[in-house]
Amino acid sequence: MGFSLVAAAAIIGVSILVVIGTFTGSLLPAVTDISDSYEDMRDRIIDKIQTDIDITNVNTPVNGSNYDLSITLENTGSITLKTSDFSILINGTLHPFTCSNSYIYPGNNVYFNVTNLSGTGQRRLKVAAINGVSDYYDYTIT
Repeated sequence: MGFSLVAAAAIIGVSILVVIGTFTGSLLPAVTDISDSYEDMRDRIIDKIQTDIDITNVNTPVNGSNYDLSITLENTGSITLKTSDFSILINGTLHPFTCSNSYIYPGNNVYFNVTNLSGTGQRRLKVAAINGVSDYYDYTIT
């Protein structure tokens, strides 16, 4: 009877060690991944807080029966932004664009050009950075 009690305790002890080892082996990578995700989210939030853009001017020169859109954008935040990561929407529709520079540094301006647009009337322009910060501008085509 004494030996069976020791054997049972040894089996239970070894089983507990195996369970702890398995649990730790699967838990540590998950905790590390969660920690990395929170760190990435924190960095994105900080970048978003420090990002600000302002549409300072919009020109609409006529191009035959259509018109072009020349947008002057100022980076009023403290983060350098890559201009290829911007989105330009006119009345909610995404439009391709060209830009004068690859980056817009804090305190500087860049010029976006959207060409060969059609239609008349009231338009709403939205310029959005990669992190969701945006600015709006209303203009009218006659």
